Amino acid sequence: MKLARAPRKIYLPLLGLALVLAVGLAYREVWHKPAKPAVVEAKYVSFTGNYLFTIPAKYTANGTAIPDVALVYPKASSLQDGQSLNDLYANGAVAVQPIRELKNDDPQAFNAYVTGVLAAELRKTFKAATDLRPAKQKGVDAVEVSALGGAGKVFRINYAIDLAQPVLVVAQDRSDAFKAVGSSMEDLMKSNLKTDIDQAAQAAKETAQGLKDQKIKELRKNASSGFKKKTTEVQLADTLQKSSQYFQRPISIVGGLYNGEFFIAQLVFEVKAAGDQPVPGVVSLHKEGKTWKLDDLQLPK
Repeated sequence: MKLARAPRKIYLPLLGLALVLAVGLAYREVWHKPAKPAVVEAKYVSFTGNYLFTIPAKYTANGTAIPDVALVYPKASSLQDGQSLNDLYANGAVAVQPIRELKNDDPQAFNAYVTGVLAAELRKTFKAATDLRPAKQKGVDAVEVSALGGAGKVFRINYAIDLAQPVLVVAQDRSDAFKAVGSSMEDLMKSNLKTDIDQAAQAAKETAQGLKDQKIKELRKNASSGFKKKTTEVQLADTLQKSSQYFQRPISIVGGLYNGEFFIAQLVFEVKAAGDQPVPGVVSLHKEGKTWKLDDLQLPK
Protein backbone atom coordinates (compact mmCIF):
# COMPACT_ATOMS: atom_id res chain seq x y z
CA MET A 1 0.00 0.00 0.00
CA LYS A 2 2.06 2.91 -1.24
CA LEU A 3 0.14 5.55 0.64
CA ALA A 4 1.18 4.16 4.01
CA ARG A 5 4.73 3.44 2.98
CA ALA A 6 6.39 6.34 1.25
CA PRO A 7 6.23 10.08 0.55
CA ARG A 8 4.64 10.84 -2.76
CA LYS A 9 5.13 13.99 -4.81
CA ILE A 10 1.92 15.70 -5.83
CA TYR A 11 1.34 17.33 -9.18
CA LEU A 12 0.53 20.78 -7.77
CA PRO A 13 -0.69 22.47 -10.95
CA LEU A 14 -3.45 19.87 -10.85
CA LEU A 15 -3.84 19.90 -7.08
CA GLY A 16 -3.84 23.68 -6.86
CA LEU A 17 -6.82 24.17 -9.17
CA ALA A 18 -8.87 21.37 -7.71
CA LEU A 19 -8.29 22.24 -4.07
CA VAL A 20 -8.82 25.96 -4.49
CA LEU A 21 -12.16 25.18 -6.11
CA ALA A 22 -13.15 22.85 -3.31
CA VAL A 23 -12.29 25.27 -0.49
CA GLY A 24 -15.50 27.25 -0.74
CA LEU A 25 -17.68 24.67 -2.37
CA ALA A 26 -17.97 22.34 0.58
CA TYR A 27 -19.99 24.88 2.52
CA ARG A 28 -21.37 26.84 -0.47
CA GLU A 29 -19.37 29.98 0.28
CA VAL A 30 -18.54 30.76 -3.34
CA TRP A 31 -21.75 30.95 -5.32
CA HIS A 32 -24.74 30.88 -2.98
CA LYS A 33 -26.05 31.90 0.39
CA PRO A 34 -29.29 29.90 0.49
CA ALA A 35 -32.02 30.85 2.90
CA LYS A 36 -32.59 27.31 4.10
CA PRO A 37 -30.00 25.14 5.87
CA ALA A 38 -28.35 22.11 4.33
CA VAL A 39 -30.24 18.85 4.66
CA VAL A 40 -27.19 16.89 5.81
CA GLU A 41 -23.65 17.61 6.92
CA ALA A 42 -21.23 18.17 4.06
CA LYS A 43 -20.01 14.79 2.81
CA TYR A 44 -17.26 13.69 0.47
CA VAL A 45 -18.46 10.92 -1.84
CA SER A 46 -16.01 8.69 -3.72
CA PHE A 47 -17.34 6.88 -6.78
CA THR A 48 -14.02 5.13 -7.38
CA GLY A 49 -14.00 3.68 -3.87
CA ASN A 50 -17.74 3.53 -3.11
CA TYR A 51 -17.47 5.27 0.25
CA LEU A 52 -18.52 8.55 1.84
CA PHE A 53 -17.60 10.43 4.99
CA THR A 54 -18.35 13.71 6.75
CA ILE A 55 -15.96 16.56 5.96
CA PRO A 56 -14.60 18.02 9.23
CA ALA A 57 -15.35 21.67 9.99
CA LYS A 58 -12.82 24.06 8.43
CA TYR A 59 -11.62 21.28 6.11
CA THR A 60 -12.30 20.46 2.49
CA ALA A 61 -11.85 17.30 0.42
CA ASN A 62 -10.52 16.59 -3.05
CA GLY A 63 -10.29 13.38 -5.05
CA THR A 64 -8.55 14.58 -8.22
CA ALA A 65 -5.00 15.37 -7.07
CA ILE A 66 -3.79 11.77 -6.65
CA PRO A 67 -5.48 8.87 -8.45
CA ASP A 68 -7.70 6.81 -6.15
CA VAL A 69 -6.95 9.03 -3.12
CA ALA A 70 -9.18 11.57 -1.39
CA LEU A 71 -7.24 14.31 0.39
CA VAL A 72 -8.93 15.99 3.34
CA TYR A 73 -7.05 19.09 4.43
CA PRO A 74 -7.52 22.43 6.24
CA LYS A 75 -9.04 25.11 4.05
CA ALA A 76 -6.44 27.55 5.39
CA SER A 77 -3.52 25.40 4.19
CA SER A 78 -1.14 26.78 1.61
CA LEU A 79 0.28 24.46 -1.04
CA GLN A 80 3.74 24.65 -2.51
CA ASP A 81 5.28 22.90 -5.48
CA GLY A 82 7.07 19.69 -4.55
CA GLN A 83 5.03 18.92 -1.46
CA SER A 84 4.79 15.26 -0.55
CA LEU A 85 2.10 13.46 1.37
CA ASN A 86 4.36 13.71 4.40
CA ASP A 87 4.32 17.51 4.03
CA LEU A 88 0.53 17.50 3.88
CA TYR A 89 0.24 15.14 6.84
CA ALA A 90 2.42 17.50 8.86
CA ASN A 91 -0.04 20.29 8.06
CA GLY A 92 -3.01 18.30 9.30
CA ALA A 93 -4.14 16.54 6.13
CA VAL A 94 -5.89 13.17 6.12
CA ALA A 95 -5.78 10.79 3.14
CA VAL A 96 -8.33 8.12 2.24
CA GLN A 97 -7.98 5.38 -0.34
CA PRO A 98 -9.50 1.98 -1.13
CA ILE A 99 -7.36 -1.00 -0.18
CA ARG A 100 -7.32 -2.47 -3.68
CA GLU A 101 -5.64 -5.68 -2.52
CA LEU A 102 -8.87 -6.53 -0.70
CA LYS A 103 -12.41 -7.07 -1.96
CA ASN A 104 -15.71 -8.76 -1.21
CA ASP A 105 -15.87 -8.41 2.56
CA ASP A 106 -13.41 -11.19 3.48
CA PRO A 107 -12.63 -10.79 7.23
CA GLN A 108 -9.81 -13.35 7.14
CA ALA A 109 -8.05 -11.59 4.25
CA PHE A 110 -8.63 -8.23 5.96
CA ASN A 111 -6.98 -9.31 9.21
CA ALA A 112 -4.09 -10.92 7.33
CA TYR A 113 -3.55 -7.69 5.38
CA VAL A 114 -3.56 -5.53 8.52
CA THR A 115 -0.99 -7.64 10.35
CA GLY A 116 1.06 -8.99 7.45
CA VAL A 117 1.16 -5.98 5.13
CA LEU A 118 0.06 -2.74 6.75
CA ALA A 119 1.75 -3.16 10.14
CA ALA A 120 4.85 -4.67 8.51
CA GLU A 121 5.20 -1.73 6.12
CA LEU A 122 4.86 0.77 8.95
CA ARG A 123 7.58 -1.00 10.94
CA LYS A 124 9.86 -1.05 7.90
CA THR A 125 9.25 2.57 6.88
CA PHE A 126 9.55 4.17 10.30
CA LYS A 127 11.79 1.58 11.94
CA ALA A 128 9.37 1.65 14.82
CA ALA A 129 7.06 -0.57 16.80
CA THR A 130 3.41 -0.81 15.80
CA ASP A 131 0.29 -0.67 17.91
CA LEU A 132 -2.89 -2.41 16.68
CA ARG A 133 -6.28 -1.56 18.14
CA PRO A 134 -9.30 -3.54 16.85
CA ALA A 135 -12.55 -1.62 16.59
CA LYS A 136 -16.04 -1.72 15.09
CA GLN A 137 -17.11 0.80 12.45
CA LYS A 138 -20.86 0.89 11.84
CA GLY A 139 -21.06 -2.86 12.38
CA VAL A 140 -17.97 -3.87 10.39
CA ASP A 141 -14.46 -4.73 11.52
CA ALA A 142 -11.85 -2.00 11.70
CA VAL A 143 -8.30 -1.76 13.04
CA GLU A 144 -6.26 1.29 14.01
CA VAL A 145 -2.57 0.71 13.28
CA SER A 146 0.05 3.19 14.51
CA ALA A 147 3.81 3.45 14.10
CA LEU A 148 5.18 4.42 17.52
CA GLY A 149 8.47 5.96 18.57
CA GLY A 150 9.92 6.69 21.97
CA ALA A 151 7.55 7.81 24.74
CA GLY A 152 4.63 6.71 22.60
CA LYS A 153 5.20 9.34 19.89
CA VAL A 154 3.02 8.58 16.85
CA PHE A 155 4.87 8.72 13.50
CA ARG A 156 1.88 7.66 11.39
CA ILE A 157 -1.62 6.43 12.10
CA ASN A 158 -3.80 4.26 9.86
CA TYR A 159 -7.42 3.24 10.25
CA ALA A 160 -8.37 0.26 8.09
CA ILE A 161 -12.11 -0.37 7.70
CA ASP A 162 -13.48 -3.61 6.25
CA LEU A 163 -16.28 -2.23 4.08
CA ALA A 164 -17.41 -4.18 1.01
CA GLN A 165 -14.46 -2.37 -0.61
CA PRO A 166 -12.11 -1.91 2.36
CA VAL A 167 -10.66 1.57 2.84
CA LEU A 168 -7.70 3.08 4.64
CA VAL A 169 -7.66 6.42 6.46
CA VAL A 170 -4.16 7.85 7.04
CA ALA A 171 -2.86 10.81 9.05
CA GLN A 172 0.19 11.87 10.99
CA ASP A 173 -1.55 11.48 14.35
CA ARG A 174 -4.90 10.88 15.99
CA SER A 175 -6.19 14.37 15.20
CA ASP A 176 -9.80 15.49 15.44
CA ALA A 177 -9.95 15.50 11.63
CA PHE A 178 -8.62 11.92 11.48
CA LYS A 179 -11.22 10.77 14.01
CA ALA A 180 -14.03 12.64 12.26
CA VAL A 181 -13.25 11.12 8.88
CA GLY A 182 -12.77 7.61 10.25
CA SER A 183 -15.80 7.55 12.52
CA SER A 184 -18.15 8.84 9.79
CA MET A 185 -16.89 6.51 7.03
CA GLU A 186 -19.60 4.38 5.45
CA ASP A 187 -20.26 2.18 2.45
CA LEU A 188 -21.92 4.22 -0.30
CA MET A 189 -23.84 1.19 -1.54
CA LYS A 190 -25.51 0.80 1.88
CA SER A 191 -25.97 4.48 2.72
CA ASN A 192 -29.46 5.93 3.14
CA LEU A 193 -28.19 8.81 0.97
CA LYS A 194 -27.41 6.54 -1.98
CA THR A 195 -30.58 7.20 -3.99
CA ASP A 196 -30.18 10.97 -3.90
CA ILE A 197 -26.44 10.76 -4.55
CA ASP A 198 -27.06 8.44 -7.51
CA GLN A 199 -29.46 11.00 -8.96
CA ALA A 200 -26.91 13.78 -8.49
CA ALA A 201 -24.19 11.66 -10.07
CA GLN A 202 -26.39 10.87 -13.07
CA ALA A 203 -27.14 14.56 -13.54
CA ALA A 204 -23.40 15.30 -13.37
CA LYS A 205 -22.69 12.65 -16.02
CA GLU A 206 -25.35 14.05 -18.31
CA THR A 207 -23.99 17.55 -17.81
CA ALA A 208 -20.44 16.41 -18.58
CA GLN A 209 -21.69 14.77 -21.78
CA GLY A 210 -23.53 17.95 -22.68
CA LEU A 211 -20.29 19.88 -22.24
CA LYS A 212 -18.44 17.48 -24.53
CA ASP A 213 -21.19 17.73 -27.13
CA GLN A 214 -21.34 21.54 -26.83
CA LYS A 215 -25.10 21.51 -26.23
CA ILE A 216 -25.24 25.19 -25.25
CA LYS A 217 -28.99 25.76 -25.49
CA GLU A 218 -29.90 22.51 -23.73
CA LEU A 219 -27.38 23.03 -20.92
CA ARG A 220 -28.66 26.51 -20.15
CA LYS A 221 -32.33 25.56 -20.55
CA ASN A 222 -31.98 22.79 -17.96
CA ALA A 223 -29.75 24.80 -15.61
CA SER A 224 -30.69 26.28 -12.24
CA SER A 225 -32.39 29.65 -11.98
CA GLY A 226 -29.20 31.08 -10.48
CA PHE A 227 -27.12 29.88 -13.42
CA LYS A 228 -29.54 31.40 -15.94
CA LYS A 229 -29.45 34.76 -14.18
CA LYS A 230 -25.68 35.09 -14.38
CA THR A 231 -24.82 33.18 -17.56
CA THR A 232 -26.10 33.92 -21.07
CA GLU A 233 -25.86 31.48 -23.95
CA VAL A 234 -23.07 33.61 -25.40
CA GLN A 235 -21.10 33.50 -22.16
CA LEU A 236 -21.58 29.74 -21.83
CA ALA A 237 -20.47 29.21 -25.43
CA ASP A 238 -17.37 31.32 -24.77
CA THR A 239 -16.55 29.31 -21.64
CA LEU A 240 -16.83 26.01 -23.49
CA GLN A 241 -14.81 27.29 -26.43
CA LYS A 242 -11.91 28.17 -24.12
CA SER A 243 -11.92 24.60 -22.80
CA SER A 244 -12.64 22.87 -26.10
CA GLN A 245 -9.27 21.08 -26.30
CA TYR A 246 -10.12 19.15 -23.13
CA PHE A 247 -13.50 17.95 -24.35
CA GLN A 248 -11.69 15.60 -26.72
CA ARG A 249 -10.55 13.62 -23.69
CA PRO A 250 -12.47 11.02 -21.67
CA ILE A 251 -14.10 12.58 -18.59
CA SER A 252 -14.30 10.76 -15.26
CA ILE A 253 -16.36 11.84 -12.27
CA VAL A 254 -14.26 10.59 -9.37
CA GLY A 255 -16.42 11.93 -6.56
CA GLY A 256 -17.75 15.13 -5.11
CA LEU A 257 -18.97 17.17 -2.18
CA TYR A 258 -22.61 16.64 -1.22
CA ASN A 259 -24.96 18.14 1.36
CA GLY A 260 -28.41 17.32 0.04
CA GLU A 261 -28.86 20.71 -1.62
CA PHE A 262 -25.64 21.01 -3.62
CA PHE A 263 -23.44 18.44 -5.29
CA ILE A 264 -19.99 19.60 -6.36
CA ALA A 265 -18.89 16.96 -8.85
CA GLN A 266 -15.12 16.65 -9.24
CA LEU A 267 -14.15 15.78 -12.80
CA VAL A 268 -10.92 14.54 -14.31
CA PHE A 269 -10.19 15.11 -17.99
CA GLU A 270 -8.15 11.96 -18.51
CA VAL A 271 -4.91 11.50 -20.46
CA LYS A 272 -5.48 10.88 -24.15
CA ALA A 273 -2.07 11.39 -25.76
CA ALA A 274 1.55 11.00 -24.74
CA GLY A 275 2.70 13.99 -22.73
CA ASP A 276 -0.78 14.84 -21.43
CA GLN A 277 -1.46 15.35 -17.74
CA PRO A 278 -4.85 14.61 -16.18
CA VAL A 279 -6.65 17.90 -15.57
CA PRO A 280 -9.44 18.59 -13.05
CA GLY A 281 -12.69 20.43 -13.42
CA VAL A 282 -15.82 21.03 -11.40
CA VAL A 283 -19.53 20.87 -12.21
CA SER A 284 -21.72 22.33 -9.48
CA LEU A 285 -25.31 21.12 -9.24
CA HIS A 286 -28.15 22.67 -7.24
CA LYS A 287 -31.24 20.70 -6.29
CA GLU A 288 -34.38 22.61 -7.26
CA GLY A 289 -37.46 20.71 -6.18
CA LYS A 290 -36.50 17.11 -6.87
CA THR A 291 -34.21 17.84 -9.82
CA TRP A 292 -30.45 18.34 -9.81
CA LYS A 293 -29.54 21.21 -12.15
CA LEU A 294 -26.32 22.74 -13.45
CA ASP A 295 -25.42 25.64 -11.17
CA ASP A 296 -21.83 26.55 -12.04
CA LEU A 297 -18.72 25.38 -13.88
CA GLN A 298 -15.00 25.53 -13.32
CA LEU A 299 -13.22 24.20 -16.40
CA PRO A 300 -9.57 24.07 -17.47
CA LYS A 301 -8.45 26.50 -20.15
